[in-house]
Amino acid sequence: MQDEIEDLRAVSRRRFMAATASFAALAVAPAWAQGIVGALDGAALGVKPGDADQSRALARALERSARERRPLALGPGVYRVANVTMPDGAVLMGVPDATRLELSGSGALLSARGARRIALRGITLDGANIPGDERAGVIEVQDVAALTLDEVTIVGAGASAVVMSRSGGTVRNSRFENARQSALFSMDGKGVSVTDCVILGCRNNGILIRRTDKGDESSMVSRNRIEDTGALDGGLGWNGNAINISKAAGVVVSGNAIRRSAFTAVRAHQADDVIISDNLCLDSGETCLYAEFGFSGAVISGNLVDGAASGIAVANFNEGGRLGTVVGNVVRNLFRRRKLDGPGESYGQGIGVEADVAVTGNVVENAATVGITAGWGPYLRDVTISGNVVRGCDVGISVSVVEGVGPATIVGNTVTGSRRGGVLGYRWDQVSTPDLAVGGSGGLPGLTVSQNTLR
Repeated sequence: MQDEIEDLRAVSRRRFMAATASFAALAVAPAWAQGIVGALDGAALGVKPGDADQSRALARALERSARERRPLALGPGVYRVANVTMPDGAVLMGVPDATRLELSGSGALLSARGARRIALRGITLDGANIPGDERAGVIEVQDVAALTLDEVTIVGAGASAVVMSRSGGTVRNSRFENARQSALFSMDGKGVSVTDCVILGCRNNGILIRRTDKGDESSMVSRNRIEDTGALDGGLGWNGNAINISKAAGVVVSGNAIRRSAFTAVRAHQADDVIISDNLCLDSGETCLYAEFGFSGAVISGNLVDGAASGIAVANFNEGGRLGTVVGNVVRNLFRRRKLDGPGESYGQGIGVEADVAVTGNVVENAATVGITAGWGPYLRDVTISGNVVRGCDVGISVSVVEGVGPATIVGNTVTGSRRGGVLGYRWDQVSTPDLAVGGSGGLPGLTVSQNTLR
């Protein structure tokens, strides 16, 4: 019994000492940092807001804080800095919407190389609109295992806001506005998570996840609001995308609200095993959701697309693009626009697929050309279109019937209000059959058309 009493007394003493230490830390901290127990006060280490350049002072303070394994806290105000290297273990904290670091010269504002962990919380970074190329960032990290940005705002990026090379980490609850290139550019990433962020007015792309060579990426882009993505530098699709994935396999893009992309809401280029699900996509200037070129495996499900030149495309069988599902999407209000690579107009289709794809349970309404398209020229193989509702389109469903196409099944769809026909066979861009929804497949080899409802 006596031993138990002594143990309880020892525990009580330890708790008292811990509480006393916490109280002491709070007592010496400035009022704005009362919630940051154990943090170093930047002002006490010579990092002070004002017109004078604080780069050296901030670098020294970060070195000390990392060495002591304590956060560095900066109070409200504007701090002018440039080319500050963050050491391994550095944690820089501020007061959200009140602590502002402004770039005072060329190069990155903050950078890190070869670190295990770097974190920024509650700070605004201003790139001062100093120009740079696509891979120049207000924050630049290389070979960093875990970068954490939490409640960070980046404005005025003359190139990209955050550039990550061969790095991983988490960007959450952050805001990016008016970057000249993109909000975040990850190259050869080690698993990047971008969640619950607001990305506004980026002038070429929103989020880019790319690899030099095809490989697993294990990145996630979820629950972000991305609006007004431009295509300032033009091109045929490498600019103008809210979310752009290239050669990165195993990426999940889900639950984002995307408005007014100059080109595509989500573009997956040579990206195997990509999931694009449950996104709200309004007013895209080109194809809204795109799996293209040499990809294998794409799941596009549960998205709402309203307003786009074309809705969903799973394309480029000629380049090896194959294998996917397009399930349970709502796609409407698709319009024609001028071609990007030639004269005249095109686009205006709801859903277009080419090889090894099931298109099931979608609703397509008001497509200027075709509601659902299977194949282009000889590029058609193993496509099933079933259980879809297609309303008010120029043509309900089209299927390629040129020589050499593979099997296609069009069964059990409801097609209403189509102006030119329910199911039509095409040779390239020319209609070459009567309405197959009325007469069946017409003996065309490998094609099954049955049990579709027309009105």
